[in-house]
Amino acid sequence: METRARSHAAEAIRAIGEGDVPLARTSIAQAYEADHKIGPLVDSVYLACAEIEEDGEVTTATWDTMADSVADSELLAVVEDARG
Repeated sequence: METRARSHAAEAIRAIGEGDVPLARTSIAQAYEADHKIGPLVDSVYLACAEIEEDGEVTTATWDTMADSVADSELLAVVEDARG
């Protein structure tokens, strides 16, 4: 994954952990613009955003899907940190 895409993706994941849906959506869109290969991560971030809007939290299954969709250990660490 390109460095710029990784940086934006990490920001999106952290925003999910903080419940900041607008920042998560903006950041993951910027990540996707930089690297179109991250489609599964984009999908999981949008799913997490929808869950936050509907239920106020992200399900364990969605966090697991997000963890499975990241491309490297650096982003996996961000997911694990954000899920708290």
